[in-house]
Amino acid sequence: MAYVALLDASVLHPWVVCDILLRLAERNLYRPAWSAEILDELVESLIEREPEHAEQFRRRRKRMEAAFAEAMTERPERFMSAVSDEVDAADRHVVAAAFAARADVIVTDNVRHFAADRLAESGLLVHTVDEFLIHQWWLDQDAVTEEIERMASATSRPPLTTAQVLDSLERTAPQFAGLLKAAMEGEDLG
Repeated sequence: MAYVALLDASVLHPWVVCDILLRLAERNLYRPAWSAEILDELVESLIEREPEHAEQFRRRRKRMEAAFAEAMTERPERFMSAVSDEVDAADRHVVAAAFAARADVIVTDNVRHFAADRLAESGLLVHTVDEFLIHQWWLDQDAVTEEIERMASATSRPPLTTAQVLDSLERTAPQFAGLLKAAMEGEDLG
C-alpha cells in the first residue's frame, strides 16, 4: 500500500516546492492527494498575487489533475463530522480530504492551524514541507538528488543551477536544502 500525503495549498503554492513534491510522487516515493477545494484555494491565491497570469495558473491546475488523476479525493465533505473542533475552521476541509484520501500525513506550512496532537490520535500526521522532504530524502537519497538535478536542468526561464534550485528551496524547506547541500558538498552543484 502506498504512503499517501495530502498536499495542502500552502505547499503547492511555491513553484519550486510544488515541482519537487510532484517529481517525487512521479518516482512513486509517495502518492499525493488533494481535493477540489484545495486546488481552488491554490489557484485563487496565485491569481490574487499575480492576476495577469490567471490563465497560466488555471492550466497549472489542469496539468496537475491530469498527471495525478488518482490524487483527487472523492466527497471529502462526508468526513467533516470526524474533524476535531480544535482544527482551525478554515482548514477543516483539508483534514476531511485527508481522511477521505486515507492519507498518512498532511503536508502543510500552516501546522499551527491543525491540532497535530489530536490528529495523531487518529493516525494522521501533520508535517511541514521541510519535514516531509527530509523524510523523502532518507527514504531514497538517490531519487531525491536526481530529481533536484533534473529540476535544475529542466528550467529555462531563467535557467537555474542545482545550487540555485536548492537556494530557492531554502526559503520554505531550509533544513532539507541544508541537508542536500551538505550531502552534495564537494560535488559540482553548478
